[in-house]
Amino acid sequence: MAFYFQKRQIFSYHCKRTFFVRAVFRFILFILFFLPLIATGQPRFSVSTDVSIMHNFDGRQPFTVPGQSIGLQWHPDEKYSVYSYFTYHMKGKYVSRLQASAKQPGTQPQAFQFTNRSEMQLHHISLGVKKYLTGSFRNTEKLTIYISGGFGLLMGNALNNFSVAVDTSLYNVQDNVIGGSGDFKRLSFDLSGGIEYPVGYAIFLFSELRMLIPTTDYPSSYLLKNNNAPFLSSLNLGIRILFNDDHD
Repeated sequence: MAFYFQKRQIFSYHCKRTFFVRAVFRFILFILFFLPLIATGQPRFSVSTDVSIMHNFDGRQPFTVPGQSIGLQWHPDEKYSVYSYFTYHMKGKYVSRLQASAKQPGTQPQAFQFTNRSEMQLHHISLGVKKYLTGSFRNTEKLTIYISGGFGLLMGNALNNFSVAVDTSLYNVQDNVIGGSGDFKRLSFDLSGGIEYPVGYAIFLFSELRMLIPTTDYPSSYLLKNNNAPFLSSLNLGIRILFNDDHD
């Protein structure tokens, strides 16, 4: 009976967490695609794109991969902007050593180690506020410095390829990792800081450092680590183009 109630509690927790993640995902999509359509007048906005190098610092699944972002920014104020962007990266690869331990004392061998070759691919949607510490979004004369912060949704796929076949009816794999591939999601707190320089009328080059801090850790059996993972940072270099600026 206790086991039955425990399973119901886990299932209920999973449903609530899944519903919350989907709700945030739909809200971000609404802001990304429908806000410009319902905005009155001709709002000042920018379109941006960049290339990046991203590294995972969670300690168990290290990889470094290139990626790209596309984004929109709305400029209701000289110093403050609302940003949104979508980022995708190539597959990150990493290798680990895992141990399988026998479930019963009569099973031989009692334990053995094997190599696990893994891949992880990530997509990220973010929405937040950007503040210019110097200059403004339309500055055409000098270097500007800005910071930004917001919330996002990490959508990932992880694959594990064991070097040997493991009979899971006889052995428990370290950290309950399983072979094969599966999807996972994480809500994230996103921080960044950067510099921007005008290179022409309404055209700006920028470079920024981003940190994506996971705020949820619902367990996935395809990850070697679930707590504070993946913990990501990237260096981005890109271009921003400003539209509908009527400033003389």
